[in-house]
Amino acid sequence: MDKQINDMNVLDFGRLISMISIDTPISIEFDKNYGQKGKRWWTCQREHLTIWCLHQPTPGIPEFKREPNNSARVMYNKFGRPETLLWLAESLGEDKEVLLETVNEIKNIKNCGSACAELRRKISFDRILELIERCNLGLKNINSNLYCRY
Repeated sequence: MDKQINDMNVLDFGRLISMISIDTPISIEFDKNYGQKGKRWWTCQREHLTIWCLHQPTPGIPEFKREPNNSARVMYNKFGRPETLLWLAESLGEDKEVLLETVNEIKNIKNCGSACAELRRKISFDRILELIERCNLGLKNINSNLYCRY
């Protein structure tokens, strides 16, 4: 990975992840067992995170007011649903052993913020950027119709 890239514009990040796989059996199973059950407006975690990214540069909605944000790193580090972050890592090709170890560590954590913090200790935003580069989904390819599969 290019060491100069340590962040990404959140809108570019949203466009990039809108093109990656939703065929993610580990995160789908985790979501089914431990994910958010009520008030789900999304059909898959890719849709959830993509729309969340698109709303970051705004002050939010009444339920989720925030300072406008243009940083994918800030968004990742503040995102509050572990099933979505797990999907992101799996869809980008994170090692199966890392994913399963992470699931085992977070599956019984009742507080989503704490579960996300633990997940981010294992799979940092820097790791997400490495996985993006490994999938050849870097900024130069953001407008390409790329699909990352493992």
